[in-house]
Amino acid sequence: MYAAVEHGPVLCSDSNILCLSWKGRVPKSEKEKPVCRRRYYEEGWLATGNGRGVVGVTFTSSHCRRDRSTPQRINFNLRGHNSEVVLVRWNEPYQKLATCDADGGIFVWIQYEGRWSVELVNDRGAQVSDFTWSHDGTQALISYRDGFVLVGSVSGQRHWSSEINLESQITCGIWTPDDQQVLFGTADGQVIVMDCHGRMLAHVLLHESDGVLGMSWNYPIFLVEDSSESDTDSDDYAPPQDGPAAYPIPVQNIKPLLTVSFTSGDISLMNNYDDLSPTVIRSGLKEVVAQWCTQGDLLAVAGMERQTQLGELPNGPLLKSAMVKFYNVRGEHIFTLDTLVQRPIISICWGHRDSRLLMASGPALYVVRVEHRVSSLQLLCQQAIASTLREDKDVSKLTLPPRLCSYLSTAFIPTIKPPIPDPNNMRDFVSYPSAGNERLHCTMKRTEDDPEVGGPCYTLYLEYLGGLVPILKGRRISKLRPEFVIMDPRTDSKPDEIYGNSLISTVIDSCNCSDSSDIELSDDWAAKKSPKISRASKSPKLPRISIEARKSPKLPRAAQELSRSPRLPLRKPSVGSPSLTRREFPFEDITQHNYLAQVTSNIWGTKFKIVGLAAFLPTNLGAVIYKTSLLHLQPRQMTIYLPEVRKISMDYINLPVFNPNVFSEDEDDLPGDAVRTD
Repeated sequence: MYAAVEHGPVLCSDSNILCLSWKGRVPKSEKEKPVCRRRYYEEGWLATGNGRGVVGVTFTSSHCRRDRSTPQRINFNLRGHNSEVVLVRWNEPYQKLATCDADGGIFVWIQYEGRWSVELVNDRGAQVSDFTWSHDGTQALISYRDGFVLVGSVSGQRHWSSEINLESQITCGIWTPDDQQVLFGTADGQVIVMDCHGRMLAHVLLHESDGVLGMSWNYPIFLVEDSSESDTDSDDYAPPQDGPAAYPIPVQNIKPLLTVSFTSGDISLMNNYDDLSPTVIRSGLKEVVAQWCTQGDLLAVAGMERQTQLGELPNGPLLKSAMVKFYNVRGEHIFTLDTLVQRPIISICWGHRDSRLLMASGPALYVVRVEHRVSSLQLLCQQAIASTLREDKDVSKLTLPPRLCSYLSTAFIPTIKPPIPDPNNMRDFVSYPSAGNERLHCTMKRTEDDPEVGGPCYTLYLEYLGGLVPILKGRRISKLRPEFVIMDPRTDSKPDEIYGNSLISTVIDSCNCSDSSDIELSDDWAAKKSPKISRASKSPKLPRISIEARKSPKLPRAAQELSRSPRLPLRKPSVGSPSLTRREFPFEDITQHNYLAQVTSNIWGTKFKIVGLAAFLPTNLGAVIYKTSLLHLQPRQMTIYLPEVRKISMDYINLPVFNPNVFSEDEDDLPGDAVRTD
């Protein structure tokens, strides 16, 4: 086999990622009937829980082609927990998501018409040690650290509960493959066995000195109906010579093995909980996290190197790094993946028919591409060349045949959709539309209120992996009018202080909460939502920045007609009405403060213009007209002008496409090509 970390920028959130869970994406039209679900496992959704109490649901894809369509919305940030989210568990048969926080709150989420809402809530007030769905998805097993265990249905009905009197805490709980028994692991090395009705069956001591960290079976997590279609029916099936095989051969007729991991780093492979001669794996790692792949033929064990394995360097001790070891069903070591991660790996999960292994370490998320078969020479060459190249665009510089260049480019296609914006190309990301039709959902919050810097600041964050990535920053510049200047978020600090490419030693500490929400809660849970900014605080009044005029060069009339935006036709201002003219910033201020655009307004705050200030942006970026009735007798209307912004050559970058007289203060008639929202 072969495994390698996916090439590209490090994926990260604004807080520590504490748990992971992945499920395949099945079309809505085929959820109620047997389908070849292996085909749809090439796309899926990754659920993450972080230290800020936010659950992220992000679209993933293992397609090797870039032209595949994606969902219109590919990231959701679900808010509702009051503390850090420690567990996320998908229920694939019922398409639900269970999340648990550190305070014991349990939410069951369901998606309806593109929105996520809380369907069930359970809050006992005690810490949850584990949450596991049954293999058919109809039941849930909840175990608490104080010894209380509960089994309920997927609809929220309680089947039975029990209080287990122990001197130590329960650390994990799982179902047997036939869903007839439940097993609990304890911190003193015991395994407690109960039947599906809550009757105690056995107490077994597995280890006298080590506690049980986790338990699992090399058995599919969920049993779903599947049609008899073959793997080759998939649109993205490719023979081994065309790329890495993402379709492992299922293991047949293998008895399920109970896998128990201990605090010492040892792992026992047992035929049952009372197996007297288990196979013991000496991983040599600490803080281990182990999980079987879906096919049940490969066990991934992630952890940190022990101090005894580390040597000494002339300039000091060698830093510890995380590694992943792979074992087969006989406990034989197959492959070791050395990583440069210097933090413990908190959680791992398999995805995309076991062709991807997702790992969370601190705020960073790593994607490992796994080849189950004997790796081909072509695959080894692809990974060797890709590791020496920094970006995908460097592939075109190589003198290779087009077929090999295309194959080499697949090594840079990210699994997590969308990839996080490159901090070196952040301006291109915010200035020009993306190639696809996906929607990028953002959150805006007030971050500063310092009169010395010119006014209150608002930062626009992109929602990503349950966190927030700053992409734009705005500052109010007028005392009487709602006028703003939009700038790069790296204006007042270095790029690495806002968002870095490394393992984020300094993450965004200013994003403690978010005002927007992708959830629908009942009135009883309205008080638990994140605090919202009041309307009065959204438009503070501070002194206006002094600005100077900058004239555009005169051009022939033909060039002016050519440069005009088709959506902003030339109009004459009304007589006696002051138009919304553009107030120009000095070139030095634009360069020094990384100004991108300016928003001007009339005195009533009903008409706005967006003017480009940066040299690479067109002067006219749009306009907004807001109409309202004094007595609110008719619906309020908003008309938005959005000219298309494209990357153009430098010969046309400074053409005066802005017309200051698009509309005037008392102008009511609108152009016909405007976009109106009610």
